[in-house]
Parts: sequence; C-alpha cells; structure tokens
Amino acid sequence: MDAKARASLLQAIQKAYEEDKLEEKIRAHWAAHVPSLITPGPQPIKLQYDDDQLSALLLEPLEAFIMGTLEVDNKFDALKKNDIPTFLCNRSFRAGEPTYSCRDCAVDATCVLCIECFKQSTHKNHRYKISSSSGGGYCDCGDPEAWKKDCACSQHEPPDGAGPPSIDVDDAKKRLPRDIVRRCHAVIPCALSYAYQLLCLRDGEGLSDDLLSPKRSDKKLCFCNDAVISRWAFYRAKSEEEEGYEFATVLYNDETHTYEQVISTLCRTLECNHEEALEYATVVDHEGRSPVKFGSYADCERVKNFIERNSRRPQPLRVDIIPTLMYAHQVFALKVMNWIQKLADSCEGFKALICEACLQAVPITGEMPLVSALLLKDVRLWKAARGACHALFMATFLTFNDAKIEFSRLFARLYPQLMTAFISDDHEHSDSCTSLSVQLFTVPSVARTLFADKLVEVIIKSFVLICQSRRNDLGRLSFDRTTQPGNSTQFKRALYTLYDTRYLLNTVPTPDLWTPGLRKGFIGAFEQFLQIMIMMEGMDFHTRRTQSHIEYETDWEPAFNVQLRMGPLIDMLQSWCASDDKVLATCIEKLTVAAIDALSAVEKWEKKEVAGVICECIEYDVGSQAISIHHPVVRMLAGLVTSGLSRSLTVQPFNTRQALGDCVNSYARELMEFPLRTLVLVAQASAGMWRRNGYALANQIFFYQQPRCREEMLDKDVLMMQACAAVMKADEFLINIINKFGLVHWADETFDATPLRTDGDDSIRQTLYLAEEFFYCLMVFIGERYYPGLGKVTEDDCLKNEIIHQLSIQNMSYSELVKNLPEQEAKASTLDDVVRDVAVFKRPSAASKGYFELKPEFTSHYNMFFYHYSRIEHSKAEDTQRKRKKKDGEEPVFPPPCPPEFTDAFRNVIHVMDCDVFIHLMNLTLRRALSHHPRSFSEGQLVRVLFLIGYALHEEKRARDQQKTDYKFMDKAVDVGIFATLRELRNQKESEAYRALIEWILQFYETLTKVEEDKPAEPMDVAENVVSTTPEPAASDDIEERRRRAAARRDRIMQQMKQAQSSFAIQNVGELQEIALPDDHSAKAAVTPTAAPVESLLVLGAERNVQRADLDLEEKLTCILCSESHVVNLTADAFVAVAYVQRSTVLSQADRKHLMDEFMDMPAVTVKDLCQKLMGNPLFMPDTMPCAPHVSSCGHLLHAKCWKTYFESVVARERRRSIRLRTNAGSFDVTKNEFRCPLCSRLCNAAIPLFPPVGQKENMDVVGGPLLVPSLNTFTAALAALLVVQHKPGIRVASEDEALIGTLDDAYQQALAIRVNFKDPAKAASIAKIRDIVAVTERLQGIDVKNSTDVVSDAHVEAVRTFQNQVFQMSMNASSPAQSEELCISLNWAACSYSVQTIEMCLRYENKSLLGSFSSRQYLCLKCLTRASCWSSSAYETKVLTEHAVKLFSALFNPLSSRNVLDMDAFSLLINCTHAFPWLPWSEEGFTAPYVDAPVCRLPVGDSFDHHLLVIVYLLHILQVFKSVSYDIVERSDSDASHSSSKDPTLRKLYAAFVHRLSGSDVTVQVPPNLERIIQERTWPFLRCCAIFYHFITGIPASEALKAEGQTSESESADLMAYLGLPNSVTVLLDENPALNDLVHRWIFNVGGPGRSGKISSLPHPFPSFAPLPHDYTDVINRASQNSGCRVEADDRRSPAMCLVCGALLCSQSMCCQYKLDNQTVGACAFHAAICGAGTGIFLRVRENQVLMLHGTNKGCFGASPYVDAYGEPDPFLRRGNPLHLSVERLEQLHRHYMHHDVADEVSHAMDQNGTLAGFDWFHF
Repeated sequence: MDAKARASLLQAIQKAYEEDKLEEKIRAHWAAHVPSLITPGPQPIKLQYDDDQLSALLLEPLEAFIMGTLEVDNKFDALKKNDIPTFLCNRSFRAGEPTYSCRDCAVDATCVLCIECFKQSTHKNHRYKISSSSGGGYCDCGDPEAWKKDCACSQHEPPDGAGPPSIDVDDAKKRLPRDIVRRCHAVIPCALSYAYQLLCLRDGEGLSDDLLSPKRSDKKLCFCNDAVISRWAFYRAKSEEEEGYEFATVLYNDETHTYEQVISTLCRTLECNHEEALEYATVVDHEGRSPVKFGSYADCERVKNFIERNSRRPQPLRVDIIPTLMYAHQVFALKVMNWIQKLADSCEGFKALICEACLQAVPITGEMPLVSALLLKDVRLWKAARGACHALFMATFLTFNDAKIEFSRLFARLYPQLMTAFISDDHEHSDSCTSLSVQLFTVPSVARTLFADKLVEVIIKSFVLICQSRRNDLGRLSFDRTTQPGNSTQFKRALYTLYDTRYLLNTVPTPDLWTPGLRKGFIGAFEQFLQIMIMMEGMDFHTRRTQSHIEYETDWEPAFNVQLRMGPLIDMLQSWCASDDKVLATCIEKLTVAAIDALSAVEKWEKKEVAGVICECIEYDVGSQAISIHHPVVRMLAGLVTSGLSRSLTVQPFNTRQALGDCVNSYARELMEFPLRTLVLVAQASAGMWRRNGYALANQIFFYQQPRCREEMLDKDVLMMQACAAVMKADEFLINIINKFGLVHWADETFDATPLRTDGDDSIRQTLYLAEEFFYCLMVFIGERYYPGLGKVTEDDCLKNEIIHQLSIQNMSYSELVKNLPEQEAKASTLDDVVRDVAVFKRPSAASKGYFELKPEFTSHYNMFFYHYSRIEHSKAEDTQRKRKKKDGEEPVFPPPCPPEFTDAFRNVIHVMDCDVFIHLMNLTLRRALSHHPRSFSEGQLVRVLFLIGYALHEEKRARDQQKTDYKFMDKAVDVGIFATLRELRNQKESEAYRALIEWILQFYETLTKVEEDKPAEPMDVAENVVSTTPEPAASDDIEERRRRAAARRDRIMQQMKQAQSSFAIQNVGELQEIALPDDHSAKAAVTPTAAPVESLLVLGAERNVQRADLDLEEKLTCILCSESHVVNLTADAFVAVAYVQRSTVLSQADRKHLMDEFMDMPAVTVKDLCQKLMGNPLFMPDTMPCAPHVSSCGHLLHAKCWKTYFESVVARERRRSIRLRTNAGSFDVTKNEFRCPLCSRLCNAAIPLFPPVGQKENMDVVGGPLLVPSLNTFTAALAALLVVQHKPGIRVASEDEALIGTLDDAYQQALAIRVNFKDPAKAASIAKIRDIVAVTERLQGIDVKNSTDVVSDAHVEAVRTFQNQVFQMSMNASSPAQSEELCISLNWAACSYSVQTIEMCLRYENKSLLGSFSSRQYLCLKCLTRASCWSSSAYETKVLTEHAVKLFSALFNPLSSRNVLDMDAFSLLINCTHAFPWLPWSEEGFTAPYVDAPVCRLPVGDSFDHHLLVIVYLLHILQVFKSVSYDIVERSDSDASHSSSKDPTLRKLYAAFVHRLSGSDVTVQVPPNLERIIQERTWPFLRCCAIFYHFITGIPASEALKAEGQTSESESADLMAYLGLPNSVTVLLDENPALNDLVHRWIFNVGGPGRSGKISSLPHPFPSFAPLPHDYTDVINRASQNSGCRVEADDRRSPAMCLVCGALLCSQSMCCQYKLDNQTVGACAFHAAICGAGTGIFLRVRENQVLMLHGTNKGCFGASPYVDAYGEPDPFLRRGNPLHLSVERLEQLHRHYMHHDVADEVSHAMDQNGTLAGFDWFHF
C-alpha cells in the first residue's frame, strides 16, 4: 500500500472515530475485505491468502490510528522507552526448550529458569534439575515469590539490591499519552469482541448482519471505496470458480481417534490418496481443525455424513458445515488475536489496556467480562484458537500483580464450570484453559488470596460434587466394573482438580502470614477435603472367601489412583495445619469427629482376658467381616495428632474441651481400630487366609507397603497405633491387638491341651504365622521411631535410616536408591548430602554406572526386621549382611539396633515392654521353645521374641543412664525367670540357629547387671564385643574340633583327585597329545598355529614361502548341529559359517546431506532404487565408498546340508507362528533369509562356504623345470599391448562376434578395440610372451568344477552359488540374481574388499596388531570370505567373467577409458583385478574358446601374476596420495620448505609432474621435504588390507613384527613391504620397468583430462566417527528446540531425534514428517536411516534422552543414552532431572557397535529379550 492510500485510510478511520462510529466502520471494513483476501481453492487444505496483505489492509491502519502516525517501522519504540523496568524475564518457552529448576532455592518444582538466565545465575552452582518444556510456560527469573533466595540472574537483578518494583495496571496506563489511551479504548474492545464472536461460532450459528458479504451489507460503511482498492496491487476479486464454494466441511480434532483411523476415513470419503489424507490429518492434529471440502451445502453434507458414518467407534469424528464466509472470518479472527498479543508485547501500557478491556463487559457477552466469556467458551474453540487465547491471557494478566490476582479470582470462581466443561471435552489437558492453573495457583500471594476469599473451597467443592455422583449406597466412592467406560475416563480427567489444589498448597505460610481470613478460608477448604476423605473411607472393601474363589477380579486401580493423588495433598495439608496452632486444633477436632463417626456402627463390645488382665475390646472379626484398606481420615489424624501432642493443645471434638492427650485416650480404642484391622488383614493375607480373594486384594496389599503409598498408608497406621499406645494402658493396648489377631486362646498356657479343629493342620499353620506377625507388629510399634515428633529425630535422620536399610540389601545405583525411597524423601533437597554421609560412591569403569556402598560404621544400624522391607528384601538383606560378616570374620548375629529415644509425648510407649501381658507373652514363648510344642511354637516366634527382649534391654539401659525408675522390665523378667530360660535354651542342641542372638542378650543383661554395681563402659560397646566372643569354652572346643576334621577330609579328597588325574594322563598320553587347542578369542593362537616364529616371510610372487603355508589339512572341524568332525576337504561335505550380510555406509566419505536432499525431494522412493543409487557399479568402487555390502560372522561352522535343513525348519516354524499370531513381527524375518545361529543365537542371513587355502605346497610357477616367471616389465608391456588402443570409430565386426562379446556398451566397445590389437604385429609379439606362459600355467587353465567332482564336490560349488545369491539379495533388495549375473559377482568381490577394509580399520582404530589380534569371529569370517571370493568364478559363465576382466583392465591401462582409476578405491580395484585377471583373452580365439557350458574356476594363488598386479595398483595408489596431497600444497604453498636430498628422486619427479598436470600450469612446484614419509603414512592402510587378504588366501604366516601391538605406519611399513614383496624405492622400480613407467605417466597425463580434476577424498580415510556432540545435554535440548527438523513449524508435539552419524535433526515418531518408501509411509528416522546408514540408523531422541536403533523399517530398539549424570547413569525421559553430561566411554561403546556392524544384531536381541518392542510401529519413527 502506498503512502497516499495509507493516508486516506487513516483519515477515514479518524473521521469514524470522531463520529463515534469506529466499531461499526471497522467491522464493515473487515466484512467487505476479508472474503476477498481469504478465499477457498480447489485444495481445501490450502486457503488462498497472504499474511502481509491482510496486515497491510486490515490491521496496520489500526496501528497507525492508535499511534496517530503513518510511520510503518519502529512506531512503538518511543512507548517502549517509557516502560518501568520490571526485572522479570517472562520469556515464553518453546516446545522442547530446556528449563532449569533449583532444588535448593525454588519454592516448588514449577519455578523454572530459561537457559540464558540460568547460565547467569548462582543456581548453576547449586543442585539443579533440568527438564524439557512442553511449551507455554514462562521463565520465573526476577520473581521473588518463586525463589527462596537468589531470585534474579545478573541480567535481571535490580540495581543496589533493591527488590523488583511492583507494577500494577494503573501505573502502566499512566505512562501512555492520553490520546493513545483513548484510541486504544476504542480499538481494542472492538477487536476483542470481533474475535470472540467469530471464534465461538459453531455449526448452525450464523454471522451477525454487519459481517455479511459485501453483496448484502452496506458498502458505504467501509473505509475504502473501489477506486482506492483498485490501486492496491494485491487486491484480487473472486473468480467464478471461487464463487461456487459457498460452504465448507470442517473436520475437528479429538483425542479419541488415531491418525490411522482419520486417514482411512478421509481416504474413503474424499477419494484421495494416503499422502493427501495424511496432510489433512496432520493439519487437524496441529491446528485443531481443517476444511476437507469446499462446495455446495449438499456436497458438504454428503461428505459430513460419510465421515460420521465411517468413524462411529468409539464415537464419530466431529464435522461441521459452515459458510465459507464464516470460515474466512474465523481465520482472520485468529490473526486478530495474534495481532492483539503482538500489540501487548509492544509496551506495558498496551498490556494494561488489554487487561482492562478483557475485564470489562461488552454488549456481545451481556453482563459478563470478556475474559470470562472466553474461558467459558473455551471448549467450543479449536486447538489453535485456544492457544491464541491462552497466550494472550498469560502475556497480559501475568505481567501485573493486581491483574494477576483479579484474573485468578475470576478463574477460581469459574473453576467448577471450566472443569465440568473439560471433563466432557475431548482434548488433552494442555489444550484446555484449566491448564492455566499452573501459572496462577503456584504464586504464593495468589494462593493465600484465594484461600482468604474462600475460592479454594469453591475449587475443591467441584471435585466433591463429582465424587458424590460416584458414591454407592453406603456413601463411599465406588468404581464398580458396571461403570460406563466414558464415566471412568471423565473421573480421571476430574482428578486434575487435585493437581491444581497441590499448586495452591505448595507454599506453607509462615506464622506471621496467618490472618483470620486465611484461617477461615483454609478451614473451609479443609472441610471440603474432609468430605472427599470421608467418601474414600472404607471404599473398595473385601470379605474373605472361604468356600470358593471369587468369580471375577474387582477393579482396584481407580481407588488407588485417587489415593496416589490424595497422598501428596494430605501431606501438604498436614504441613499447613502444623504451621498454626489454631488451625491444627480445629482440624484435629473435625478429623476426630469424622473418625468416630466412621465407627458409628460399632455397638458390640466384648471382654477378653490375657495373663489375668481383663479389658473390653471391639467385637470385630477381620477374617469374616467386610474390610477395606483405605482409611485416609484416621491416617491424616495420626499425622496431626503427632504434631499436636507436643504442643499441649486443647481440643473440643464433642462439646467437651480437654487436652489432646486426654481426648486421644478417650477414643483410643476407636482410633486404633481401622489401622489395626488393616495390619491384621496384611498378616492374614501373608498367612494365606485370603488366597481365594484373587489378585485384586494381593495387589492392594502390595501397594500398601510400596514406597509410592506407604507414607500415607502403612506409616500412618503404625503412627496411629503408637499414638494410642502412648496414651492407653499398656496391658489394654496389647490385649486389643491380641484379640484382633485372634490369638487370645493361643496366649493362654492351656492352648496346647485344647482339642484340634477339623481343619487342624491349616489352622495350626495359620495360628503360628499370625503369632509371628503379631510379634513383628509389636517390634514395629516399639522400635520404629524415625518420624519427627515421634522420636527425637530430624527429617535427615529419617532419610538416613531409610538409606542405610536400602543399602543393606545390596549396593545400589543412585536411580535404584531413589526409586526405593518414598516420593517426599526422594525429592528431599538434602538427599545427596545424606547419601554421601552414609555411603561411598564407587564406579567400576568409566562406561558403567556407579553404585553406593554402605560405610562400615553404619552397618550396626541394620535392623533385620525393618518394617519397610518386603519379604524378598528381608531375605536379600539378611543374606547380604551374613556374607559381609563372614568376610569380616564376625559372628553372623544381628541384634536389634538401639532405637532413638521417644519424645516426651510418646515415651509411654516403652511401658508396653514392662507390662504384665508383654512379660507373660515373652515368658510363655520361651518356655514353649524350651519344651518344643509344635502346635503353639515356631522358630520365627522365638527370633522375634528375642528381638523384643533386645529392645527392652536397650530401653532399660537408657532409663538407667537417665536415672529413671519407672521402667521395670528387667525386674519383672527376672521374677518370672526369662533370663534363666534363655540360659537353658542356649545350651540346647536345637538352638544353634539362634544361639548367637541369645548369647548377645545374656551378655547385655549381665552387662546391665554389672552397671548397677560398678558402672563400666558403654553397653553398646559391650554388646558389640559380645558378638565376637564365645563365652562357653566347651562349645568353642567343639567348633574347633569340627573345623580341624573338615580340613583333614578336604586334604584327603584333593590328594585322591590328583592321583587319579596323574594316572589318567599316563594311560592316555597319545590321545591327549592329539587334542587341539580350544578356539578362544586370542588371534595369536588362531593365526599362527606354528610354534617357532618365522622371519622375513614373503606372501606373494615367485619367491613366496609356500613351504610355510598353513593349509589347514590336518585341522578337524565340527558341525555344531550333527557334531560330525572332519578336515576341510574339497571332496568331502562342505562346511559353511553362518554370517550376516548387510548394506553398509560405515566407511562412506560421500556427502550424506546431498544424498538426503536428493531423495527427500522425490515423491516416492523404492529400496531397490535406493540401493542402486548408493551402490553404483561395485566393479568400480569409488574412492568415497558410499555404500557396499558387508559380511560378518559369529564364527560357528556347520555342514551346508545341515544348515539347509535347519533353515527350512526355521522357515516352517515362523510361517506357523505368523499364521497363529496373525503377524510377522519378530526379531528376524525369514522372508529376508534371516535366522539365528543355532549355537549363539546371533542374527544371520547367509552361509559362507569354507575352503582350504588356494596356495600350494609346491611353487606352481615351476612347470617341467625352468621357472616360468614373467618379469614385471614384460607383464606390464603385454597388458598394455593387449588393452591400450587408439579408438577408431569405423571398426566393424561380424555379428557372431558381437553376440559373443556381450551387450553392455562399454564392454562392447572395449572388446572391439582389443581384437584390433591382435592384428598389430608389435603388440601381438608382446602379448605372445604372456600367452605362452598362460597356456602352460595350471592355475590359469582352471578347474572344471562341473566334471571334476574328484577335485571339487558339488556341495562346495552349490554353497558358493548360494552365498553369492544371498549377498546379491541383501545388497540390492532383490529376490533373484538370475538377470544380473554381472552385478552379482562384482557385489561378492566388493563384499570381500569392503569387509577386509572395515576389519582393518577397526584394528587400526583400536590400536591392535594387524595379524595377531583377530577375534575368533573376525578370523573365521576373513578366512571363509576371502577364500570364497576366490572360488566365486565357479558360479558363473566365462562370458561374464571375461567382460568384467576387459572392463577392469581397460580402465586401468587405457587412458581413453571413460572411468578415471584415480577416483576408484585402490584396494577394491586390486581385489577385482586379482579375481578377473585369469579371464583376460590373451588371443583372438580367447573370446570364443572359453565359452563352454561347464563353469571353470581359476583361483588366485599369490603367484607372480598377483604380485605384479599388486605393484601396479600400489603405484596407482601412490598417485592417489599425490592427488590428496597436491591440493594442500597448491592452495597453501610453503615457500620456506627445505629441499633436502631424497633417497627416491623419481618419486619426487613424479610428484612434480603430477602437480604440473593437475594444475595445468608451469608454476614452480614445491615438493614437500617429507614426501617419502607422507607416502609411507598414507599408503599404510592399503598395505595392511593387502597383507590381510593375501595372508588368508595363501595361508602363509606373517613375521612376528606384524603381530605386535601398538604399531605405527613408521614402524610397520617396512615389514609390510617385505611381506608383500614390494620394493622400498619407486626409482628402482620404474628404472627397471620402462613399461610400468610409461603406464604411470599415462595415468598422470590422464589426470588433467576433461572432468578429471575432482579432488579425491583425504587419504588415508579418516576413521568413521559420530557427529560432534556438546558436553552439556541442555545444549542438545536447546538446539533441538530451535530446529527440530520438523516440516511443520507450528508443531508443539515434536519429538526431535538427532542422527549420531551425521548430526541431522529429524522429527521422530510424528505423522507430520512422513516419506514414501517402497509404497509404505515411513517416519523421518526410518527414511533417514535408509539413506544415511543404508537401512541402519542410530539416533538420539532428545526429549526422551534415549538412543533409538533402527534396522530396516520394521525392527528397532531403545538403548541407553550417552548422556549421564554425575553418578554415571542415563536419565530416560529426564525423570530425575539431574544435570547430564556426555560420557565419552558410553559414546565409544555405541561407536564400537556402529563400526563393527553390530547394530542389527543388537536390535534383534533386544526385541527377543523385550517382547513389547515387537508391538512398536518402527516404520513410524
């Protein structure tokens, strides 16, 4: 829009404002132009509009009007300068962005910092927690209410240490000019009303009249006339086609239907393809809705009906038909909301004005504020509209304290309605306006205000009403199976109310913050909570089944879900209550009344007598009446009573005011009833009395004792029992417990004389077990005192006790320790300090996670009957401690540790141990143990009684130390003879198991007795010394005698065994000498079976040491299936080694990003095309080695026939499984020839045949006497004469010759040219010199593998063919190589060369020796693979081999070849030439003579021909090194380099000539002074590969120098050159061989040819490495949040993944980034792996902090991340939130898997071990 148009528009707006018609004009203006600027098209998903055009015409004029200026840029800068610095960051978090929370300073876990503020704050030196934001939150830096200290970073810290200024709405408004304020008051409400009206419209609701299209509205109301509009270039009138799109069918998002369901429905409805349907579904998921059809109403209705009809399960998709005009206005209304937020970000004054506008009522909403209307209509909005509204609220209201509080009040008042709407909504909680609670309720001042205004009561009451609708007839919460699934889902959504309430209770007020209003509001909220707890009281009850098992399992999980969410709330409520005495007393009163009312049905009492003491007990039988495990009222009362007993509170629960202790005493039996019932229930279930009640009850009891629940269940039950014991008479307390356990008769001395019941055996067993559980409960009530207010301990003491007992079970890692702690203790800020106080951190290796080991000084705190132990943990802990004591030479006795002292309020608990009933039970049990009454006694009872006596003695010691005389245990125990009975028990033979504990008790007793007389040292020291002493001399002598006899017996047995071994060895000396050494992982034994070292060995050429060759002729191998053993023989059964063939890019030097970009632009890609593109022509492997087949093996051998039978059985079994399970998902795929090794279960898909070495015992270069060894010069000249020709385009040949040559164009032309050379006399003479030798050389004549069965069996030939077919199928993803024999043989040669280079690089990377460090797997794989490649010609016709030979050698010798050999991989070229050389046509008849039906095999044997080929390719490789070096020298010339004299002048001349030709100029060439050293270093890997290859095909061992560890190029090159027979000087080599010199200069001349100046990759190739990773994991999160690789920018549910190989960021497991691969839609990671890793990928999932390994599109697994915390542990999903750093060792482990090609096997084994992995759709990742 030009300046004149803007000016006229601004004048029109100003005029309308002056006439008080601004809102009317604005709406008319938008009504006129929105339909013209936002128009539908033929593709509904893409509306035709431009954001810049919309802004320029419809929004920017309003900005100009507000500011009163036509300035476009920087118009708000002046206003921004007037803002008061808030020193608040308030940065909005993007999805996935890292956030930091300080464990030491944050008020709660929701207080977070952004990465910039964190790095500039002091919190980086504290204990902090990292997490990944889900988006939408704000940085709390600078907010004093969010932090206990250090509330601001250095950037946001107020000057002079002053607090941040408090800004309210009025302050911000005052800084705006009044005219701008007035204009804003006119514009902002209008824009908000328009947005509200349009966004809230639904199907069936029409537009208001003033927003109708220009045809029906008064166009005169518009700001602009047609003449003005016509001057705007972007204005475009609707076409006739667009006029027909009157209605739109709009599909809305829900969280019920899956992507696949939506895609399938759209494909059938719209008749579109999968990609189009996926695009619709993606937009619907991200934006919340999408138009799927524009057209007439009838057409749109048809589409709507079809969608609803095809998506009824579980409910139909939501589809609306709305006018296109309305849809266009809704699109613009969303942009208006974003514009308002942008306006708010311009300055604080605009935010204040927007807040005012939102809080005012507008005509369209009636008397309701606009913000209230938007909140209530939130469920009517789609996802994008909701997000815009929520973002506006947070950007405005949360800026000002007064606006924040006002908005919070309004939000709280509407909370019941909002939650009701959310419950019936079908969107996630994060998309609902109720999610704003975390931004409001976590502010302490807001929380206190809401409590004081009684609005928290309103919030909680909304959940109370929901709970009341789910009550049963007894008024308890019920989750019966008959409940509708929808109602169950709705109740789960209602539980978010409890989360919101937790936010309100996060910060406990200090005493000075309590006000009468706050107390009243909190008590009102507490009453609502009490209503919830009353409904939970007794829910999900059970009645014991005695006759038959329950018919169906009850649904117990919902009740525990409520308990899990109420648990933290109850703990917070207790903290609030404890912070104010008045509140505490009131809450105790209300809880007491509720607890007594819960027992109102109890009317019967019964009298029970034990030990002559009679008391009344509540008549209730746990084993026959209904019982529940849920009693939150009494448990919360237990916590409050513990806090109140130490404060001398007075309460008035029932109109009588009394001290709290007296009140508890009055109702003690009632208060202890529910906890006691629960404990008895647990005891009876352990005794097997409730086994017919099924798993529902068993699971409830399990969770009752687990860390997640026990704090508010088990611990509070025990606490209530201890509170009652503190105020009750001890005898009455015990009798009530005995009665509830049903042990009154057992406690009678006449129990053994009573007759048995009909179920006698079972009854006795149950009684004995219940007696043990009874004593165990007594130990818990008496000994467990680690609770603040109960014992004289702190919270750190309690945490320390818990950690000690966890580490007593076993050494634990940090994560295991945290997992076994309750939630509150696990989150304690002092956890790390406490752990380090009691334990030592150890880490076995840098790559393994560390663990904590308990310090020796804390082992004495171990309590064998610790009440948080499960039965399994109890056994493990005891076993661990016994082993420790045995290791330390101590007596294995575990006396009770001295417990902490009770507080004064609970000291009366100790009198339970000196009451008459307790003394009676101790004495009765000991006397029964002495008399061995099987009906009434068990060893478990005795051990527990001894433990209780130990506790009693500890208290006796403490009482005497404190000079308190009210504790009389020892006096009463002596009176009844307890210690005398213990002495008798000690001397019994049957008491050996617990004699040490008895001894400890008696020693302790004697120590206490002496204390009365002379007061010696501390009793605990004496007690500890007791353990290591043996007071009975007789018993000690017996033990020593038994030990002596056992040692003598062992000596006799060992002597007999030695004599038997010696005798066997003498009798079988011959057989023992024939036993072969076992095959271990030592490559020294595998590679060099000869005993004496051999020096100066030669593996190639006429002088090679064939007499030293290891031909394996005497080595017997065993089939792992049939166990038959025999030597490797070509005429016997063939052996094969199971192997795995896969495409590999590990050694690739290609540009992976370029490949990715190329394939990502394709609409569809097939794996076959991908393989062909990556592989290229494997006959001419490029130096970049982009992709090649790789072969690995586990090294296990079996017969070929046995393998075939085994594989067929595997295929049959898998077919049956797939039919039975209706799926092919598994850890291996038989359709791809995959199977598992029968011995080690390694993944395999091929079988490599094993042949003996191809070398001979005699030098086959000697035939008939004279040595027929052509010189290198003769050999090179002959090949040049044969292959180097001048192309003549007029050459013609006979048709029969053309048919014989082949059909490939280059092979055809090359063959034509070669046949011309035979007609040249000079060349023919040179060729004849070699032809005569070839004719008489046996190895070049070959073996007729078809007719020479006496030489080679058919099984070997078939095994070769099978293996080569398997390599082809796995490499090219093709089923049969029948039509691609040329490609098949070249792939097999490529597999050999690539696998050798991979293993060589692994050895070099790991700094291992070349021929002395092979693992058994590598050794056998190389042995089989290299020899099988030599026999590969036996599977093909001569024609194919001859064509390959012509192609290879023509490229090598012919400068006119289209292929530049300098760009090829030298080692691959050498392997191919070595295999193809025997098939060169040395005569014109050679093109026709070899073509016979019978295949012929010509083996490379390492003779002079192979040696000459090595020399030629070695020189070629030196030129490749020149090419890699020359660019460095040409681009960065070193003029100061010294020109020292060279030992190899020809080499330097070649380099100069090469650079001259490469640069194309006559500039002076600066030859590097260390050129020889450079050549030595850069040709070293090539020579190592050659040594490996020729060593395995000839069997000639290497010198000891090549088996030494830690070799370098300088130390090993000379030995390699000697082993391979290569000269040390290029000068000597070229001077003696003119033909070779000519060939080298032809290569140099060919360097500068057209298209031949490309730079070769660096030599030697760098080691394969992963992309560099930052040390700090938050840098990874931050990078991924800024660029996740997702193609949809607005996606807030991205799951970014980083490829560890290339570092690319991708969108994992998301439908927004999908690609087409083999007619299957795959995810970004699967598609990337297919290109970057040829089907194998290793990714780091950033948000989850875990490694994703993929193999193919249907297999994958998850692994541990390389990022670990300070304890060496990864943190999946950032659950613990500890700072993470990169573990180089863990990354190296992943890299080792990658280099060794073990990813496929790791994935397969992981899927075998974890069955859930098979259920993942790995192709979606």
